[in-house]
Amino acid sequence: MIGESLDKAQLLLADIHRLEPWSGVHPSLVKLCEDVAQSVADAAIPGSLVPVMDRLGDLQIDIAASTMSDWRRLKPILVAFAGPTFTDFEGIPKAFHPADPAGQPLLSTNPAVTSIMRLPAEPRARLVALRGVRRALEALKQAPDLQHVAPVPTSLLLLQFQDYLNVKNREAANAILNRLRDELRLDALNIKFLELQLLATFEDWSAIIALPQFASLCAARKTCATISILLEALYQTYVAEEFDKKNLDDLKKNFKVSVQPFVKRMSITVPPPGLRKGGWRLLALEVLTDAGRHDLLDALAEHKIELGWIADIMPTLTTKEREDCPHTTPLDTVRKAYIENETTDSLDRRVHLQALQAQLSPDERAAFEKEWVFAKGEAAVEETETITLPTSWVEWFKCAAEPDFINALEVASLAKDEWTIGPETGDPVAVQEFIDAIQAAQANNVANQRVTLALPYLVAWLQRDDHFPRSSLLPIYTTLLMMFALGDARGAEIYNSSQVLIEALLVSGPSLEDYHTLIASIYEIAGDGFGVDMVYWMLEIVEAFMNAATPDAKAREDFFHRVLARTVPIYGRLTQLQRVAINLLSSELGWSLPDVSAIDQTLAASSDKTLENRLAGLRVAIYSLTESASRQAKVALEKISASVTVETNADHGGTDRLRALAENSDIFVLNWLSAKHAATDFIRAHRGDKPLVYSQGKGFSSMLRAIEDFLNCSECT
Repeated sequence: MIGESLDKAQLLLADIHRLEPWSGVHPSLVKLCEDVAQSVADAAIPGSLVPVMDRLGDLQIDIAASTMSDWRRLKPILVAFAGPTFTDFEGIPKAFHPADPAGQPLLSTNPAVTSIMRLPAEPRARLVALRGVRRALEALKQAPDLQHVAPVPTSLLLLQFQDYLNVKNREAANAILNRLRDELRLDALNIKFLELQLLATFEDWSAIIALPQFASLCAARKTCATISILLEALYQTYVAEEFDKKNLDDLKKNFKVSVQPFVKRMSITVPPPGLRKGGWRLLALEVLTDAGRHDLLDALAEHKIELGWIADIMPTLTTKEREDCPHTTPLDTVRKAYIENETTDSLDRRVHLQALQAQLSPDERAAFEKEWVFAKGEAAVEETETITLPTSWVEWFKCAAEPDFINALEVASLAKDEWTIGPETGDPVAVQEFIDAIQAAQANNVANQRVTLALPYLVAWLQRDDHFPRSSLLPIYTTLLMMFALGDARGAEIYNSSQVLIEALLVSGPSLEDYHTLIASIYEIAGDGFGVDMVYWMLEIVEAFMNAATPDAKAREDFFHRVLARTVPIYGRLTQLQRVAINLLSSELGWSLPDVSAIDQTLAASSDKTLENRLAGLRVAIYSLTESASRQAKVALEKISASVTVETNADHGGTDRLRALAENSDIFVLNWLSAKHAATDFIRAHRGDKPLVYSQGKGFSSMLRAIEDFLNCSECT
């Protein structure tokens, strides 16, 4: 089958039949030609074969494969059943002739490889050759599909989801989310929580509020991260503007009407760890509008910076009020902690509950266990007795070596949002302890694998740092990057987060030794010969190196040339946008591109017309404060299609021109990492349901990648 959509393949087959490409063949061969052409819409065949009479009256078979993987499966079978003994086919890619009636429809699907099999002129030999091709296709249909014998586990899909969020690749993260939903990997509630996480990553707070299930999500059992997201969405949507005006009466009135009903549904008795600024302010307003919420005062008093001006008017508990508070026994405290743990899935509260249980007397513990067994069953009690949860990453690395620590990735996914990161994390002693724990884990096979898989969660945790990248944490960044380079992250396709660490190290000004180590780690992650899927990743790394100061200009220049050299063998397989990006970078750096005239350009040329047609007539808008990158992206797109209209914008807030672009552009590319918050909200507000594409990096190659991903996704839907 050609392409990924069966419906489109069937339409293509119908179009090919209407063209009658094998018109004129002997009647005895018509049925064989029709059987072979069915491969166009047969999902069991890795490619498409269409018999066609050429302009000289000879019969040939046009061959097209959607991917290189399909071509590697198809080629040896065709050579075995209908190779040089019966035809001229030797498995060499060849371009279709422009006048080929079947070739052009096949090229419209943007195949990775095309080739031609010429059949003999003698009637009986031609019949034998066609029968051989049909037997080859039947053999392929009966062969086991080795590509799908090992399905991707749900845990790895969740890691990939986090990996894409770390680099702000919204399209890819959304594709993972759709796969989890379509394949019923998670229940509807957890799918919705992942959707909240995706929207929060791009600060799309209004979209969160607009979810039909928003009120239900507030009442459901959820993680601390989800509580933080819901509160922040409420704050940014309903309260932020009034808060900045510092009018307490209007603020309290607005809170009571628009926000308080949702906060009440969350039943927050203890502020969850990892709460954002907006969440703390909403809890403060809850205290100011509800005289009975003194239970939050002590926690709020420790977060005056987050509260802002409202901290000065917060009430305090008097000595008498504290004395009048009802006395609670240790058993009552455990019961309360248990109820909190049941309403919120929190790693911190699980650990707290275990600690409280350990302080109970034997009689109290027996009484509590009796209550718990009645409520949850005996298995739940046994689980809490045997599993000791870590309270820091250092402890997590140590626990990772324990075979019984089977929920290591689940704990890591919660830890990234709950465990604090601040100045104390950058203490030299703490940094060295962190690195020693990682290195100790590397010496254990089980721990090493778990740490490698958890790297996207570790990077997400580091990005929560208000001062990221923090210079005191550079040794940790370097160590984790080496884990990406030497571990299994590349093979598991969770290497994108390494880009975050690379850019952090470059921005922080590495030493000469660290600079060389950084380059070596990038080579290891890319591998000896990286494929087409890593080209944009490498181009974005190159742009990061270009924009950062270097302690060794020669090492950087050598790095650039080595990257270029690795693209030459796959140049013919690159998309047109990738080739344009490479050419623009090489021109800017003064590179001398190797002679690519000897490279078989038929594979590259086959997709160029398709991309040009898809861009033709479109109006593309690009918003970024990095104006040089926007201009380069504009040049690249206009090189491909003369009729595409590309407009760039860098306004710091809502303007008439930005509004016109948001409302009228066919595609709007938002460089999220290089944008003003006010402009971002303005664009979303006026974009409506029209496509809004997010660029994951600041460079022009990221913008091109975002457009290409969007066009590919649009083509598949």
